[in-house]
Amino acid sequence: MFVTVEEGAIGGFASHVLHFLSRDGLLDNGLRVRTLTLPDLYLDHAKPEAMYAHSGLDSAGIVRTVFAALGRDHMAAPVRA
Repeated sequence: MFVTVEEGAIGGFASHVLHFLSRDGLLDNGLRVRTLTLPDLYLDHAKPEAMYAHSGLDSAGIVRTVFAALGRDHMAAPVRA
């Protein structure tokens, strides 16, 4: 599983990493890749945490993306001994 989160536009560090991985065939065996960026559209000005949440870049949004990529709806409850 490979998740990248970039603030700003597409084309940053994550794009270089994905290019390197694809060039060397490292994405050929079922690696699941998800990239998250701030959308290139107008967002009403708000506190940064509200804007990140709206874009799915807060911790809850990142966890949702990971579990969706893994084909799971939710995180299992912790098991207590």
